Amino acid sequence: MISVIITAHNEGDELRRTVESVQTSTREPLETIVVDDGSTDGSCGQVDGPAVRVLSHKQRCGVAASRNRGARSANGAVVAFIDGHQRFSAGCLDRCARVALTRNAIVWPDVRGFDEATRVIHGADFRFTPETGRFTAAYLHARPFACVSRITALRAPGYVMPRTLFQYLQWPAFLRGWGASEASVSLKAFFLGVPMLHVCGPMTSHLFRKSFPYRVSNEDVDWNHAVIARVCFDERTWSEYWLPSVFSVNLSASNLRALDDPSIREEQREFERRKVRPDRDFWRRLLKTPEPPCLRTASFRSAARPFRLPLNRQSRKVDS
Repeated sequence: MISVIITAHNEGDELRRTVESVQTSTREPLETIVVDDGSTDGSCGQVDGPAVRVLSHKQRCGVAASRNRGARSANGAVVAFIDGHQRFSAGCLDRCARVALTRNAIVWPDVRGFDEATRVIHGADFRFTPETGRFTAAYLHARPFACVSRITALRAPGYVMPRTLFQYLQWPAFLRGWGASEASVSLKAFFLGVPMLHVCGPMTSHLFRKSFPYRVSNEDVDWNHAVIARVCFDERTWSEYWLPSVFSVNLSASNLRALDDPSIREEQREFERRKVRPDRDFWRRLLKTPEPPCLRTASFRSAARPFRLPLNRQSRKVDS
């Protein structure tokens, strides 16, 4: 069974159309979970019924908290994370789910806007901007030669993963509102050695809005990127690079103090025990650039602990 997690906040009639698209495009057994993230327009009441389970937040918590809650209540072998304003081609989620289970991977289909004249997105490459401290990604528009190919980042919802991977890839607990949700999963997958794959052919259409229907704070977005760095990198990398060189400039004093919250530090230590790649690989292998000078010493981590996911790892060879 595929569990489809739909996060929704004041989606209007788009949510009903999204649910219909999911249910009519999928042949596999399906579980549809809508997480109503504090909506006030009644849109989630239009889809409540025997085929859909609605989980409600009284106040808006954000994309990360909503997806975590939905996935924790899921029963399917595969979980798909989508927005409340998407459409799917016939068999799209079915195809992605099969690849995700076979490869034990995160799988992302082709993406385009609602206007069929827009360019098709065939995955994304991870990017980082040191001046702003933002983790992001660049869309790939060139059609790959392989039906299934490796990518290094996610940048829009519509991706699926085995539910057994979710406990390792779930969103950091302290993320707020909107911003960097796909970057957090991408970076966690990189450090854990979980493949991210693009499947060419199956298509999801996404409503790319020009403005947000809710309040977005730059301070909260900066906070989210700082939380990702705090959780995903070891203590030395945080204290010698991320904190002094990047986030001390972008964050308020209160937020900087909050990053030392015991719960955040415990989340970082738990992730550190699971990593299979050292911090320096973020620069050398993911960004393909030397690590910052302050980290180029013999004492900088040369290897991560030999943690392995308790699942059969699949071949790294791409499908022809």
